[in-house]
Amino acid sequence: MTHMKSTSNVAALLLDVVGSRGESRAQRHETLLAAVGEVNRTVEALDSLRFTVGDELQGIYPDAPTALRAAYALRLAVAPAVDLRVGIGLGEVAVIDAERGIQDGSAWWHAREAIDAVRKRAEDSGYRGTRTAIVGAEDPLLVATVGLIDAQLARLREGAVGTLRGLMDGLTNAETAQLEGITESANSQRVTNNDLRPLADAIRAVGYP
Repeated sequence: MTHMKSTSNVAALLLDVVGSRGESRAQRHETLLAAVGEVNRTVEALDSLRFTVGDELQGIYPDAPTALRAAYALRLAVAPAVDLRVGIGLGEVAVIDAERGIQDGSAWWHAREAIDAVRKRAEDSGYRGTRTAIVGAEDPLLVATVGLIDAQLARLREGAVGTLRGLMDGLTNAETAQLEGITESANSQRVTNNDLRPLADAIRAVGYP
């Protein structure tokens, strides 16, 4: 865990597992643990992503795009086996106890508010694919784009998610097809049939590298 100082104008990131109870909880935890390690190696954080209580994770990033980058990297790494809610709060973080990593501040209040907003909105059948909320942002276009990305991600089956990961990682069609164990033609069809290129463009636009 990174020991950070109190700071303002940062993005606190909370993630929790949708439907976290069940027989496969231990397996899900192992899947998440491996993915979190990779995200922490590739996305710069002020306070690295880590587990807190149960299936909840938290981290602190310099801004909303970087927090979104971490969230999408983690979601794509574990989907569709693990489904995650994402709450991002912008504001300040105050370190209450550096030794134990206890923090407070408006960024965390907003992140918790965002997670609660995701749960509430997803109860509406018209927004059941909602997984991400940002509180404290003054950019309605960003908020709307994130909502559209969620809606599109919710439509994807397992194979399409694998192909999307290949696109996001900059792999060629042939490289992704080999990883997925399918023909190049089949992978190209996944890209076209699921509109993966505009989806990848949108994810990159809001924060993905």
